Amino acid sequence: MSDGAGSGSDGVHVGDAAAAGTDAWHLAVRISSQPGLTTAAPVPVLVGLEVVRRVGVVVARQCLGVGADHHLSMRRVAFRWTGRAPLLPESGTLGATAFVQVHARRERRGSVAAFEASVTVRAGSREIAHGSGTVQCIDPATYRLVRGGAPRPAPVRHDSEPLSVLQQHGDRLLGRMGWDCDDPRQVDPTLDRLSGHALVAAALHAATLLRARRTVIAVSMAIDRFVEYTPRPEVYATATHRAVEVSVLQNRLVVAQGEVHLEN
Repeated sequence: MSDGAGSGSDGVHVGDAAAAGTDAWHLAVRISSQPGLTTAAPVPVLVGLEVVRRVGVVVARQCLGVGADHHLSMRRVAFRWTGRAPLLPESGTLGATAFVQVHARRERRGSVAAFEASVTVRAGSREIAHGSGTVQCIDPATYRLVRGGAPRPAPVRHDSEPLSVLQQHGDRLLGRMGWDCDDPRQVDPTLDRLSGHALVAAALHAATLLRARRTVIAVSMAIDRFVEYTPRPEVYATATHRAVEVSVLQNRLVVAQGEVHLEN
């Protein structure tokens, strides 16, 4: 979970935080047209999740005093649309407000080491989305100690999809993660590991392959370990009527688990 709040090529913009009560803030949000999202089209879950991520970065830096030299690592994240996904207006920009509540924080040596928060997104008076997450804030010395031997940058790849299928039978799928190094949404040049965005993208793609005619309305992911670029992680997915359960494995260990919820 690197920085990257503000505006980017992915069309997501998050403004500064303003106090709204005890451990509560609100932030202006804009979602604009971008590759894969045009006017009158539903906003994808992955774009909504990016809003939650960027809101978390702003809250950590501006509201909780987490230093710019600290690494932010997403450990738990969840996002869902409230009802149907909103459509991008003809103007090409969806304006909204994110309301954030920090529910818990843990401090180490006088600074925030981790926090849990929830986010409610409203367009006018109507709630359109809800998200939550747990973020670890790692100081530079600790990060060097933990990640000193991590290889970087990412191995050069230009995959067209975040997941390639190895086996698929009925409601089960086994795949291997991929990425496109030229796309900053997939490969963050500031990270020495696979991002939460990449893990969720792989889970969503698995859901699309297993339930092609169903609409995704929510996603959650728990990341238990740092996920390395090599060996390339494998994804095992199982579909039920209402959800697709996903496990990410590396060196035969489960490093992350997620669930994609489908519209009835």
